[in-house]
Amino acid sequence: MTAGTKNALLFNLLPVNLKVDGRNILVTGGGKQALKEVTRFIDYGARVEVIASRFAHELDELRVAYSNKLTLTRREVDDSDLERIKAGHFFMVATAGPDLAENEKLLNAALKAKVLCASNDFNADCDIIFGQSVKRGHLKLAVSTDGVSHALERALIGRLEGVLVNDIDRYVLFLNALAEKLKKTAQDKAFSQDKIQDFMRELAESEDIYRAVSRGNFDEARRLTDQILKGGHRENDEEKPARA
Repeated sequence: MTAGTKNALLFNLLPVNLKVDGRNILVTGGGKQALKEVTRFIDYGARVEVIASRFAHELDELRVAYSNKLTLTRREVDDSDLERIKAGHFFMVATAGPDLAENEKLLNAALKAKVLCASNDFNADCDIIFGQSVKRGHLKLAVSTDGVSHALERALIGRLEGVLVNDIDRYVLFLNALAEKLKKTAQDKAFSQDKIQDFMRELAESEDIYRAVSRGNFDEARRLTDQILKGGHRENDEEKPARA
């Protein structure tokens, strides 16, 4: 962490969707902030190891419920953890403990190893600052103020939920149906990966589907989705060589 970074409290952060499913994440600290980070990571399928001298009872309860995803190591952080970070054992390191010097040491190790890192310390030199979000199946809404005000993020995400409360369930149902159709298509051995990618691109870029969803006409959006997928099935049948 450089002196310039410590004084740079404002960042210009790029919003991204990050795949953590099945990946190893190290969280340090056993309090309420660590609980928040651990819950977030587990919800998205990560394998989480938490190191702390003591844990909030909620973390112990999570360990029982998610024993296949969550490991609690009850001790102080030591040099062996820094070595594991340097060796690339973890996909991400998230510091949530009260010892700022220890957090800095962990984040520096992650930066040197080119391992993603996140911290609740606004002065920290890290890759990720988590904003506020809400998750409903495949639908995620997120708000970020580049780490300037978590209070404003909470207020805005609450407003978004309130405005969309009547539509969110319909969005989620449409997305779930679409995801199921795409899953079945992906499992169809008659289709190449290139063809599946073509479907995905056409569905994502369809102006007709966009307009239907914008109007809240999910029946029309489903019909248009089926039309694209069925068109691909017909096209695939036409490509098959005729039997002698």
